[in-house]
Amino acid sequence: MINLFAPKPPPQTEAIGRIKEWVYELFELPEENTITVMELRCQEDDCPDVETVIGVFGEPGKALKHKVMKPLSEVTREDVVALAALGTHSCTGHQAV
Repeated sequence: MINLFAPKPPPQTEAIGRIKEWVYELFELPEENTITVMELRCQEDDCPDVETVIGVFGEPGKALKHKVMKPLSEVTREDVVALAALGTHSCTGHQAV
Protein backbone atom coordinates (compact mmCIF):
# COMPACT_ATOMS: atom_id res chain seq x y z
CA MET A 1 0.00 0.00 0.00
CA ILE A 2 1.20 3.50 -0.82
CA ASN A 3 1.67 5.88 2.09
CA LEU A 4 0.40 9.23 0.82
CA PHE A 5 1.80 11.00 3.87
CA ALA A 6 5.36 9.71 3.58
CA PRO A 7 7.93 12.41 2.82
CA LYS A 8 8.71 12.69 -0.85
CA PRO A 9 12.30 12.65 -2.06
CA PRO A 10 13.59 15.98 -3.39
CA PRO A 11 13.17 16.51 -7.12
CA GLN A 12 16.12 15.44 -9.21
CA THR A 13 16.12 18.60 -11.30
CA GLU A 14 19.66 18.18 -12.59
CA ALA A 15 19.05 14.64 -13.87
CA ILE A 16 15.66 15.63 -15.31
CA GLY A 17 17.21 18.58 -17.17
CA ARG A 18 19.99 16.41 -18.55
CA ILE A 19 17.55 13.75 -19.81
CA LYS A 20 15.34 16.42 -21.42
CA GLU A 21 18.38 17.87 -23.24
CA TRP A 22 19.30 14.40 -24.56
CA VAL A 23 15.73 13.78 -25.75
CA TYR A 24 15.55 17.10 -27.62
CA GLU A 25 18.96 16.50 -29.18
CA LEU A 26 18.77 12.80 -30.04
CA PHE A 27 15.13 12.79 -31.15
CA GLU A 28 15.80 16.00 -33.14
CA LEU A 29 12.71 17.65 -31.67
CA PRO A 30 11.73 21.30 -32.10
CA GLU A 31 11.61 23.42 -28.96
CA GLU A 32 7.82 23.62 -29.30
CA ASN A 33 7.59 20.02 -28.10
CA THR A 34 7.17 19.46 -24.39
CA ILE A 35 9.18 16.78 -22.62
CA THR A 36 8.27 15.35 -19.22
CA VAL A 37 10.50 13.09 -17.16
CA MET A 38 9.15 11.24 -14.14
CA GLU A 39 10.32 8.48 -11.87
CA LEU A 40 7.48 6.13 -11.01
CA ARG A 41 7.14 3.20 -8.70
CA CYS A 42 5.83 0.16 -10.53
CA GLN A 43 3.38 -2.14 -8.76
CA GLU A 44 3.22 -4.74 -11.52
CA ASP A 45 4.99 -8.08 -11.16
CA ASP A 46 6.86 -7.88 -14.48
CA CYS A 47 8.60 -4.52 -13.99
CA PRO A 48 11.32 -3.15 -11.73
CA ASP A 49 10.46 -1.35 -8.49
CA VAL A 50 11.25 2.03 -10.09
CA GLU A 51 11.12 3.12 -13.72
CA THR A 52 11.70 6.39 -15.54
CA VAL A 53 8.94 7.55 -17.86
CA ILE A 54 9.67 10.11 -20.58
CA GLY A 55 6.72 11.83 -22.23
CA VAL A 56 7.06 13.59 -25.56
CA PHE A 57 4.20 15.94 -26.44
CA GLY A 58 4.01 17.44 -29.91
CA GLU A 59 0.86 18.42 -31.75
CA PRO A 60 -2.31 18.58 -29.63
CA GLY A 61 -3.64 15.11 -28.97
CA LYS A 62 -0.43 13.39 -30.02
CA ALA A 63 2.05 12.16 -27.45
CA LEU A 64 4.52 9.37 -26.85
CA LYS A 65 5.55 7.60 -23.68
CA HIS A 66 8.95 5.97 -23.35
CA LYS A 67 10.04 3.87 -20.39
CA VAL A 68 13.53 3.20 -19.09
CA MET A 69 13.47 0.37 -16.59
CA LYS A 70 15.74 2.01 -14.02
CA PRO A 71 15.66 4.92 -11.57
CA LEU A 72 15.89 8.42 -12.99
CA SER A 73 19.34 8.98 -11.47
CA GLU A 74 20.71 5.96 -13.36
CA VAL A 75 19.41 6.90 -16.84
CA THR A 76 22.33 7.43 -19.21
CA ARG A 77 22.71 9.11 -22.57
CA GLU A 78 23.04 5.63 -24.05
CA ASP A 79 19.57 4.77 -22.72
CA VAL A 80 18.13 7.77 -24.58
CA VAL A 81 20.15 6.85 -27.69
CA ALA A 82 18.48 3.41 -27.57
CA LEU A 83 15.02 5.03 -27.32
CA ALA A 84 15.77 7.33 -30.25
CA ALA A 85 16.93 4.33 -32.30
CA LEU A 86 13.45 2.79 -31.92
CA GLY A 87 12.22 5.41 -34.36
CA THR A 88 9.02 6.04 -32.40
CA HIS A 89 9.62 9.66 -31.52
CA SER A 90 7.64 11.46 -34.20
CA CYS A 91 4.72 12.22 -31.84
CA THR A 92 2.29 10.11 -33.81
CA GLY A 93 0.57 8.72 -30.77
CA HIS A 94 2.11 5.29 -30.30
CA GLN A 95 3.90 4.11 -27.20
CA ALA A 96 7.46 2.87 -26.87
CA VAL A 97 8.04 0.61 -23.92
